Amino acid sequence: MRKTFATGAILLSTALFAAAADASDAYQKMHNEHHSGDGHHGHHSGEYQGHDHHGEGEAKKPQKHARHRHDMVNMPGLQGVDTTEVEISDLKTIFIHHRKIKRTVENLPNGIRTVTETEDDDLRDSIITHVAFMVTRLEEGRNPKVIIQSPTLDLLFDKYDEIETTIEMTAQGIEVIQTSANGEVVALLQQHAAEVSDLSERGMQAVHERMMQ
Repeated sequence: MRKTFATGAILLSTALFAAAADASDAYQKMHNEHHSGDGHHGHHSGEYQGHDHHGEGEAKKPQKHARHRHDMVNMPGLQGVDTTEVEISDLKTIFIHHRKIKRTVENLPNGIRTVTETEDDDLRDSIITHVAFMVTRLEEGRNPKVIIQSPTLDLLFDKYDEIETTIEMTAQGIEVIQTSANGEVVALLQQHAAEVSDLSERGMQAVHERMMQ
């Protein structure tokens, strides 16, 4: 895959990948602090410690509910063969706050132009670092094979060296243009862009429906 940059966006590559590196370091520090020392924090503490399955009466219901929420927080389906904690954290943020995302897709004769934006600063950071990681992975042909990812993405990784990507920051997010001289790859790019738009609109509901087909 050949990665190019629009005029005035040469520094974007450095900014994107520096942001990804900084996010990785910050997340790891937070993760270490969260799990260090005595006792537990956050969702590991309090009444849910031990995940008791043998409570009686009304006491059992809040614990069962809490386990369901816990699974939604963990989102194990976002894990892949070599995904980092930062990549998984970004995906969680994107899925949890998907209703705050504004996304437009333009199908080009030879590919796609997508603009993904949000007014939420933290969510915007997650979107940008997610794009940085995925552009790098596609350039290197390193398919993350995330459990819930679309088969379309697998096919795109098979053709990674036939895709040209241009990225540029917008006022509230990021623009990505991906093109190919291969008509089959163009169709895959457009299909995947539509799938991502569906995810940004409906979140995990869209994933569940696709996986049930």
